Amino acid sequence: MTGCPCQRAEQCAFVVGDREREFLGFFYPGDQPIDSMPLHLLSDMAWVPPERTDVLCAAHAAGVRVVLNAGDVAAALADDPPGARKQWIDSKVDLARRYFYDGINFDYEEAAQMFSDLSYNYTALVRQTSVAFKKLNPAAQITVDVPWAPFGNDGRDYDYVGLGAAADRLLVMSYDMQAQIYGRCAAAANSPLPLIAKGLQQYLDLRIPPAKLLLGVAWYGYVYPCEPDAQGRPPSPRTDVCLLPPTEYRGAPCSDAAGQQWDYKQVMGLLRSGRNTTAPLWDPLGQSPRFNARLPGQEGIVQVWHESPSSLALRYALAARLGLRGVGSWNLGCLDHGAGAEPEAAAEAEAMWEAVREYVEGEGAGAGVRVGAKAER
Repeated sequence: MTGCPCQRAEQCAFVVGDREREFLGFFYPGDQPIDSMPLHLLSDMAWVPPERTDVLCAAHAAGVRVVLNAGDVAAALADDPPGARKQWIDSKVDLARRYFYDGINFDYEEAAQMFSDLSYNYTALVRQTSVAFKKLNPAAQITVDVPWAPFGNDGRDYDYVGLGAAADRLLVMSYDMQAQIYGRCAAAANSPLPLIAKGLQQYLDLRIPPAKLLLGVAWYGYVYPCEPDAQGRPPSPRTDVCLLPPTEYRGAPCSDAAGQQWDYKQVMGLLRSGRNTTAPLWDPLGQSPRFNARLPGQEGIVQVWHESPSSLALRYALAARLGLRGVGSWNLGCLDHGAGAEPEAAAEAEAMWEAVREYVEGEGAGAGVRVGAKAER
């Protein structure tokens, strides 16, 4: 096969067929190792850079689709100058042809008013891109990342019904759900389970087929600095409520932007360091773990909210109960997949993947087998 960088030409063939339960992983950052990554548990790997031919070859050998990052779509949305959209689409199709991508992922997150030209232009772009990709590869997978709920979420009022029809999958980003806080400005679960269920149900109420939906989950957490209370008293090391400095986001007076995102491997490393001032605690409403800690070289207390194999298993179970096509993780780089990973970090990554395995190979999942075979090019 012309231009194939793999040892075997069939590793450059497009992957076709769907798994009973899919697991899409975002390959971010693009320079991460894959030594201990259990590729067989993935159905799709998104955002693999063109230069990572080692990832392409290994993924295709395991029957995993490799999906292109659509990147900046601003010019294509406006179609300005005229013909810009076609030129943009043609460039992406050319990338898929030259680097053997099995599809494309859209992650546009700018604000758009309901029924606006921008919202409908986005739908048109996804639809036209899908048509072009499927001329190259009828099995091409077109995915669109959408907010955790379709109504009043961060100002992203897109044409979700149209996007659901134009794309093969909508990945519902059920995380960063504290991006807009209108009540008490305090730390809370990044992905509270009842709110996840509410958002998913809203997409189902729009009659978007569950077989087109992926539940996006966070493999990271937030580290929040705890502020003094109204009387100026600093938070105690065991404080239950962590008040946040008000940080505006898209019209909301408080936001998770007051904190910092930490990968799961970083969160667990902080726990292993012994700098936590509480044991890991379980939030019964959000169904997520948290703990307090002191960071090296910093004064004050932080509160860390994150996910874990146990909390993620509950979210995977929700996806199964609702009959969704699968789950997606932001992002694979939150775990240490390097050959030189510390034993503790390797064990933590293994536990996270075990929760994935139980989901994709669980009852009614067809043991993760694809229906279909690889397509020749």
